[in-house]
Amino acid sequence: DKDANQFDPNHARFQRTDQWMPVYSWLESLDTDELIKSKDILDWLSENPEIREQLYSRHSRYHLMHYIKKCHVKILKRKEKKKGLKSTNKTNSVRVQKTGTTKLPVPLPCTTLNNLPKDSDIYIAKRNEAYHKYEILVELEKQLSTLFPKRENLNNLKES
Repeated sequence: DKDANQFDPNHARFQRTDQWMPVYSWLESLDTDELIKSKDILDWLSENPEIREQLYSRHSRYHLMHYIKKCHVKILKRKEKKKGLKSTNKTNSVRVQKTGTTKLPVPLPCTTLNNLPKDSDIYIAKRNEAYHKYEILVELEKQLSTLFPKRENLNNLKES
């Protein structure tokens, strides 16, 4: 019983403990919509040797990088939710540059319909877009099926 009630310090070591607070503060202070690069993480750790030593003493470099990027993805998602419907027109529009080429907006990582309210404009737009793509694929499949016979029909052609 005594062992079951004791706290295991390694059990939840990636939670927002004191050792991670500087990392979270730094990630939240970044003004970017793109996922942080490994080089930027290493640069920041080099500028903060005490934090680096503390984290390296408990975590491998690989897991450290993975976890910091994972935290940054969560922070980016939170920022995206805060922006909410204010910026939906900006992010969903296609920009035409002076050269006449179109530049598609870069999607933020891990935007799933599961996280959006069913009555939101973004959810409805994404659902309609997915359905439209599905219809295009069904039509393409119909057109291709006339050009490429199915295996059953192929076997019948060989026999005759």
